[in-house]
Amino acid sequence: MKAFLIINKYLLVGLILFQFQFATAQNENKVYLFAYFKGNDEAGLRLAYSRDGYKWTALKHDSVFLKPEVAKDKLMRDPCIIRGGDNQFHMVWTVSWNDRGIGYASSPDLIHWSKQQFIPLMKDEPTARNCWAPEIFYDPKMKNYLIYWSTTIPGRFK
Repeated sequence: MKAFLIINKYLLVGLILFQFQFATAQNENKVYLFAYFKGNDEAGLRLAYSRDGYKWTALKHDSVFLKPEVAKDKLMRDPCIIRGGDNQFHMVWTVSWNDRGIGYASSPDLIHWSKQQFIPLMKDEPTARNCWAPEIFYDPKMKNYLIYWSTTIPGRFK
């Protein structure tokens, strides 16, 4: 599980694994939401939900919620989303097998997304091959974001 959030019942959309809680007249229900990709995922972001964390149901009949638009390969793999200090959702993802950067977009509701951005990384590492599996976290105490990722640098690490 990557992140947990508390959110309104009507925003049954999201990324990675989130715990959504909402009050009903009788009791409180929990809904988990999972962001995923298929294959190499040139198609884009897919979402599923679960009430117990074991049995999952794809949303929109397993169709794409957001299509990738940035980088050479235009992939949307390894999506990671958090809710930031601005109450917006922030997502980072792998955009390519060979580009040295990651994708970024934000959303107020997990349905409507900002223009996608390519964030260049590893410019000071000329032999770096890629940037993949990015993660994003928000530290409310420090009021800042942390993004980290994996990079292949041949011969650099044994």
